Amino acid sequence: MFENIFFNPYLIFIIGGTFLYFGSELLIDNSIIIANKFNLSKIFIGSTIVALGTSLPEIVVSIIANLNGNTNIAIGNIVGSNIANISLVLGVFLLFKNIYIGKDYKVRFHLLFLLLLTVILYLLLMSGFVSAYYGLILICLFIIYIVSSVNFFDDDELEIDTALSKFPVFKIIIGMIIIYFGSNLFIDGAIGIALQIGVSDLVIAMTVVALGTSAPELIVSINSILKNEIDISIGNIIGSNIANIVFAIGLSSLVKTMYFNYNDLVFYNNYMILLTSLLVISLLVFNKMNKKFGLLFISIYFVFIYLNFYISN
Repeated sequence: MFENIFFNPYLIFIIGGTFLYFGSELLIDNSIIIANKFNLSKIFIGSTIVALGTSLPEIVVSIIANLNGNTNIAIGNIVGSNIANISLVLGVFLLFKNIYIGKDYKVRFHLLFLLLLTVILYLLLMSGFVSAYYGLILICLFIIYIVSSVNFFDDDELEIDTALSKFPVFKIIIGMIIIYFGSNLFIDGAIGIALQIGVSDLVIAMTVVALGTSAPELIVSINSILKNEIDISIGNIIGSNIANIVFAIGLSSLVKTMYFNYNDLVFYNNYMILLTSLLVISLLVFNKMNKKFGLLFISIYFVFIYLNFYISN
């Protein structure tokens, strides 16, 4: 789309990533402002409103990639992003803050739903295609998830700078427009880089594209550390992975059936399900995570990056 304007794929990629970052910032800040007016709980805001905002780059990138026939980019972006959210984003968070859920049924509910959707995605990827029928099932499951979450609301309020609260809906729309154009640039740049360095588009999607579209989640986690809003960060990481599966895969398949070669995805699919299971089971069994888990997750991510390029060669 933009190849005739920019000839350097690295420049295209950087500009696209910059657009995604600033567009996501507008969307996230103003989504929180609107949600705060309804006095929604922090864990709910993190796992739904903020998560949808931070997942918008993944959603737009995957839908556009699928429409353009780049299914490897569409699938790789989501699987790679979900891996990055758990291993890198959560890992960095745990270096600075411990997570303790105790017997909190709200967090446990979100964790179990994430595991359920990840298992469903795992099975769908094994089939070699995702049709509109399966996309509708994913979206219906998400509706059930939201309706069920209503029972977990409380009256927690977020401290929002009132100076930021002017015209939030308008700013959300502007953020979405910026993200749309940024996603186009991001995909074009990623494909160009893959062609130049001789790495498959699937490897680029699983690493560079996934890391770039996970940047909003990382920024939100860092901000939540500074503001001591732990629940928002936890909810955002869990909810973003849920939103990635439901909307990036679900909506993409509604627009156009996704076909792919499962043999190319075996390693990534297994890595995703094992990592998600490690997160969910560890929190459900131990009720907490500390810096040691953070170091473990970050190590797992670097191993993932290394194996990506090793396999590609």
